[in-house]
Amino acid sequence: MYCKDLKPPDKTKNNTDFLREFNTYIDTKTPNNPMCNVELVNRLLLDAGITAELIKIWKENDLQHGVLARFVATDGGITRVYPKSAGLYWKEEAETYESSFYKRSLDNDLYIFTPTPYRPNTSDDSILVSRAVDVKIDDITLKPAVVGVTLDISAWMASFINTTQRMNCNDEICGCQRNDVYVDCVILDDGGFLVMSNRDEYIDQIGRFFGVIDPILMVNLVNSSLFTFKKTFDYQSLCDPKKESKAAAGLRSVYVPTIADILNIGWWATAAAWSILQQLLVSITYPNFLDAAEMEDNVSDAMSKEVCITEQTQYYFETNNLSFRGTVDCENCSRLYHAEKLPKTNLVFIIADAKLTCTSCDNKPLTQDERPSDGPDPCELAHNPRYRKGPAVCFDNNEHEEDPDCGGASGLNPSFWLMATLQLVLLWVLTGSRHHAVPS
Repeated sequence: MYCKDLKPPDKTKNNTDFLREFNTYIDTKTPNNPMCNVELVNRLLLDAGITAELIKIWKENDLQHGVLARFVATDGGITRVYPKSAGLYWKEEAETYESSFYKRSLDNDLYIFTPTPYRPNTSDDSILVSRAVDVKIDDITLKPAVVGVTLDISAWMASFINTTQRMNCNDEICGCQRNDVYVDCVILDDGGFLVMSNRDEYIDQIGRFFGVIDPILMVNLVNSSLFTFKKTFDYQSLCDPKKESKAAAGLRSVYVPTIADILNIGWWATAAAWSILQQLLVSITYPNFLDAAEMEDNVSDAMSKEVCITEQTQYYFETNNLSFRGTVDCENCSRLYHAEKLPKTNLVFIIADAKLTCTSCDNKPLTQDERPSDGPDPCELAHNPRYRKGPAVCFDNNEHEEDPDCGGASGLNPSFWLMATLQLVLLWVLTGSRHHAVPS
C-alpha cells in the first residue's frame, strides 16, 4: 500500500482510475507525507519518469511486422504499454509481482514466451515475449524491469511455417507446411503448453496443455526425459459435495410433516404463529441479523462446498539436453518424432508424424489441471519421510506492517438495553406469578 488514506486499486477493474487518483493525491500531498510509504512512493515516481522516456523512444520507431505492442513492467509497480490502443486490452495483473510473465522473466535469463491460458470457446490473437533487464553496478546484477512485445499469432504462424520449409525440396517431407497431412509441427513452452503449430485446428488451442491435445506423444516426451513432472497436493481445498445415494439415506433428525399435518388447518395456524414469533424475537434480540445474512450471501457458494484433497501436476524440462528423438509405438502403427530446444528461450520445437496417421494409439487425455484426489500413498510417504526446516532468519519482516486486526472475528452483538429490558420484563412476570392474595 502506497498511502494509508489512498484507496488501493481494484484488481477487477482498469488501473487507470487508480493512477489518476494517485496523481491527484501526489499533487496535493508530498510523497514524504506521514501517511505514505516513502520508499514505495519514491520508487514508483522514479520508474514513472524513466519509463516515460522509454515511450518517447518507442514512438520514434515503428512496430515491426507481427508485433502488436511493446511493454515494460518495473519493480516499482509501473506497467507501460505502447501504443495506447493496445493498453486498453492489456489483460495482465496490475501488480507486476502477481504477473506470471514478470516472475518467470526474473527467474530465467531467457526470452520467456507466455501464451494466454486456454479457455473453452474463447481465443486470443497474441502471445507475450518478455525478458528481464540486467543492470550491473559494482559487479552486482540488478533486474529493475522486464521488457517485451506482444506477437500476433497469425503473423508468427506464417513466419514459423516459412522458416521451417526447405526450398527446392523433392523429399516426402519438406518442412512444416500448413495443415500438412503427414507432419505435425508444434512449439511447446517449458511447462508443456502449446505455443505454436502448423495446424489451424491447434491454433485455437494455444495455451492449452499438450497432454490433452496429443496425449500419447506427450507421454513419450516424458518417457524420453524431455519433460518430467511433480505432483502437489492441497489438503485444504474445496470441492462440490459428493451426491449420496437415496438408498443409503439414514433417519432424519428434523421433523417432516405428514400429509395429514399439511391438510390440517390447525397445523398451518400453529406453524405460522411460531414462525412470526421467531422472526419477532430475532429482530428484537439481533437487530443486525438480516444485514449480516445479506453480507454472507457472497460466501454461500463456498459454504456449500466441502473440504477435500486436490492434486495438481506440474511439468518442466528434466535435463539440459537439447535434442530428443524417439518412436511412438501403438497397436498396428508407429510415429516418429524429433524434439529440439530453441536456444535462449523457454521453448521446444517438435516435429512428428501426424496424429491422424496413427489412430490406434491411446488417446486418454493426460491432464495437469487441479482435480480431486485421495492424496499420496501413505506407504510411499513412510519410506520417504520429509522434514520441514525453518529459515535461519525472518526473511519477510516489515517494520511498517500493522496487524492489530489479525485473527479478529465478527459476530452478532445484541443491544445491551434491549437485553436488559427483556430481563426486567421476565423478572416481573416471574415475581408476579408467585404473589398470592391474602384472604380478608
